[in-house]
Amino acid sequence: MKSYSTKLCTALLATVLAAHSANAASLLNYEHRVVRAAEQIDRIKADKEYGEEGIGYIKRLLPRSEQVEWERREITVDNKWLHDLFDSYETEQDPQQRIAKLNEAAGKLRALDEHLRRVQEGTDGENPRERIREILSRRAYQPEQDTVIGKFMKGVLKKVRGVLGDVYSAVQRLLERILGAGANSGWVSRLFLIVLLAAGVIFVVQMARNRSAPRARRKKTRLILGEEIAADGTSRELAEAGLAAARAGDFRTAIRKLYISFLYELGDRGLIELEDSATNHEYMRKVSRFNVLAGPMSYMTDRFDYVWYGMFPSSQEDFAAYRSRYDEAMARASTINDPASAAN
Repeated sequence: MKSYSTKLCTALLATVLAAHSANAASLLNYEHRVVRAAEQIDRIKADKEYGEEGIGYIKRLLPRSEQVEWERREITVDNKWLHDLFDSYETEQDPQQRIAKLNEAAGKLRALDEHLRRVQEGTDGENPRERIREILSRRAYQPEQDTVIGKFMKGVLKKVRGVLGDVYSAVQRLLERILGAGANSGWVSRLFLIVLLAAGVIFVVQMARNRSAPRARRKKTRLILGEEIAADGTSRELAEAGLAAARAGDFRTAIRKLYISFLYELGDRGLIELEDSATNHEYMRKVSRFNVLAGPMSYMTDRFDYVWYGMFPSSQEDFAAYRSRYDEAMARASTINDPASAAN
């Protein structure tokens, strides 16, 4: 197997060659560029000033659509999901959500790379050609839809704009009655109207701040793999949410909830430090230092990658196996009383 440095050099060379060729890139070339793109995201997370340059470089590495050649056939590759995700990242103002989007992009790229390598090695499906075509041309790697909170906020803003419009009309009619019919065209009345509305907006914003500030101090959230969790939440609540999702037939979400539940439990026990910017593989490296957790954590991370970031469907049997390893991991975590000694 090639060393990491050899693989990186090969990826750079393949990228340069691809830029000067009008022909379809080889599957190996594409896989190398996927790896390189994931590495660039790590650099963006470590160096904020590199963000704009890094994203531009990734978009050039993986254009929206391209042709990839494998076994003398060309396959159309759809990388639009990645470009849409970065476009969303660039317009996002919340630092936590920006990190979450970077983690999502890196996770999906690594999952895609894993699928491609498995197919090339003949360990991922009986028909490699069709499997490759299905992976590269699928539209499943689309950005996540608006969250419940996001939809709620959009609805609130829409209602606020409607209320402000109604208030504007009502004040305007009132001024017409007070100042006469010419109030609608007089600059004095317009100025008065603007000042009145501005004062009203400032008053509403200030009241909202006064009401929300104490609540914000009482209840903060933690971010794990892009999911916001109340600081007073528990791993048990997350696991129950996962079981509820499984009962509803959403086994992908169920597996995600159990994985985050386990990480949350390890954080509460002081075995790992939860970080907003940490990826699942970074958490796996942290957990792997505990010998009793290395096996279950490796399995849970691989399956999480495959099902969640890989956007592949899951079944009740998959979830049952995942829950069994989750229970095993939680039981083993409860036996670690001294993190320092257990890691040796």
